[in-house]
Amino acid sequence: MRPGRQFDQKAGMWAWTGVPIHDPVGRIAHPRSSHRRVVPWAATGFSLLWGGVFGFAIARDDLTLAIFSGLGMVLTLALTMLVYRQQSQLRDLAETDTLTELTNHRGFQQVLRSELQRAALEREAVALVALDLDDFKAINERHGHPFGDGVLQGVGAQLRNSVRDGDTAARTGGEEFALILPGTDADTAHEIAERVRNEIARLSPTGSVLSCSAGLAVYPVDADNAAALLQLAEGALYWAKRSGKSRTRRFDPDHVRLSGDAPQRSEIERILEQQAIEPLFQPVASLTTGRLIGYEGLARFPDAPDRPPSTWFAQANACGLGPELEAAAIRAALAREGRPPGTHIAVNVSPSALSTDVVLSVLPDDLSDVIIELTEHEVYVGDSLLANSLATLRERGARIAIDDAGAGYAGLKQVMWVRPDIVKLDLELTRAIHSDPVRMALVESLVRFARRVGATVCAEGIENHDDIEVLANLDVPWGQGYAIGRPAPPWSPVAPTAAATCREALAKALVSTPGGETPTISAGDRRLEHLSARLANARSRTDLYAALDLIAGELHADKITLSQWRLDLGLIETLAESGEQAEEEFFPVDEFPATARVLARQEAVQVMVGDPLADRAEVELMFSLGFRSMLMVPVVHRGESLGIVEAMSHEERPWTRTEINRARIVANQLASVIQSFFRVPDSERLV
Repeated sequence: MRPGRQFDQKAGMWAWTGVPIHDPVGRIAHPRSSHRRVVPWAATGFSLLWGGVFGFAIARDDLTLAIFSGLGMVLTLALTMLVYRQQSQLRDLAETDTLTELTNHRGFQQVLRSELQRAALEREAVALVALDLDDFKAINERHGHPFGDGVLQGVGAQLRNSVRDGDTAARTGGEEFALILPGTDADTAHEIAERVRNEIARLSPTGSVLSCSAGLAVYPVDADNAAALLQLAEGALYWAKRSGKSRTRRFDPDHVRLSGDAPQRSEIERILEQQAIEPLFQPVASLTTGRLIGYEGLARFPDAPDRPPSTWFAQANACGLGPELEAAAIRAALAREGRPPGTHIAVNVSPSALSTDVVLSVLPDDLSDVIIELTEHEVYVGDSLLANSLATLRERGARIAIDDAGAGYAGLKQVMWVRPDIVKLDLELTRAIHSDPVRMALVESLVRFARRVGATVCAEGIENHDDIEVLANLDVPWGQGYAIGRPAPPWSPVAPTAAATCREALAKALVSTPGGETPTISAGDRRLEHLSARLANARSRTDLYAALDLIAGELHADKITLSQWRLDLGLIETLAESGEQAEEEFFPVDEFPATARVLARQEAVQVMVGDPLADRAEVELMFSLGFRSMLMVPVVHRGESLGIVEAMSHEERPWTRTEINRARIVANQLASVIQSFFRVPDSERLV
């Protein structure tokens, strides 16, 4: 609970937060110094001297000299221990932050180097988390610097309580902190960082909000030395700040720019000289037929298999060798022979490298079976140099793909500018899509957009067969992922089980399914097709009532009513409703102008309670039934109006174009129902 009183700096932060302050935690690697080297040698020298004197005294049988030399040896030992103790205290002071009692910046650097050396010997991971308090300046300005110092003390105490034995918590700057986590992978480090951030947020003083951002990087996956690891963790921290603060970011070379140095450049130069790139190829399949249609070439670096390839390309860019490394990867992919006839090969190129001579020189003159994949978040709208390069490549037969569509900034704008031949969906859009209607709706929209502009959609990251079936039903033409085939040496086929799933999905789509339950989550227009089949095969009023319930769900309506126009009597007769069935009702058409208009003009009409131009008779009737908006659509057969379908909602809202169009489709199906069930003598009607 936060106190309402003014914070007492003298009482200490622990009295306010309830977090006790302990001794600094973590293993501290003490720096070597000239004083530390002199003391043991001096102690050893004096000990040998007094030992020699003592031996001389024994040889001369001089008791006084022996006692004197013995006292000298004891005094030397005592003084040596005292000097060591004082040096240890000074060293602790030199490596401890006096305000928070955490390890300071100097001690942090020593511990980080020491832990990386130990991890290299034991082949362990070390995670580094960089923390920074968000908008801490506002707390100082609002409450004063003494109060701010108290907040920092509380943060330090909380960090000590949050880390494990063997971890190190350090204050590296004003409101900057760091955690060194030996033997910790990225996922565990992320959990620790989030827990620490939440604990710090609980220390928010009255009238202010205390939050922090965090960035993390892991040795040896992201970097192999202390300086680079710290740079990457801080880069991830600044990315978290740019993303809105109060969050944790794991180093990602696509979002964190590296600064190259001589050792990093020499690593890239060695790869280029030794051609140390191994291309792997992931199969791409037609989701309609399951057949192999191509491969994506992926660069791997066998000398450092634990490092993601993206970090190597980011390192090369930082050293000014990005285009050279990309060209080497393309050359290695295109050099493999024996690719199955009729298949394409896709190679990844960053837009910045595509216009360079070194990349263009490795592309063959005939690019008819080559797809150039552009990383979407590096596409800059209006880049004339890139536009000219793309036009030239297309003239040589290349197709252009946008990679990771939907993941980068202003993605759709970039897609419209590039006008790609292939749109590759980011795996975040396709992962577990079979159980996520939101992803389904988004992918369905992208597929329709691509079809309108003449592009082909390829889904990446497909990991299970349920996703294959859903994506096929969403009319996604191509797919790739572990479920279809993992990256492998040339030239692996499509997994037989994945091909079978594609064929089975097509077989299901070709078969009408009037019976059975509609799945909770359905893809594409399968729901509408299922509904039409139910209406076409309705054999009783019970079947009709069940179909009306499905219509209500399809139109997002709370009630669906089917009515017949009794032209000879001038009445509208209620025939059936979704949900609970009402008694048979009759309404004079001439008392409801909107209904008469629907029947006479055969056009749809929507009525809303708040619309001042709405038919008042319809509004009053609708309102009396507890509804606030209604859509009326005519049921037409051979040019004759047979009745109307009414969709009603408790919410006052306009009906969408899609709902209106689908209501018309359903109404056309209901014409045969009225003819069969209600325009025959009562004795012949099915019940």
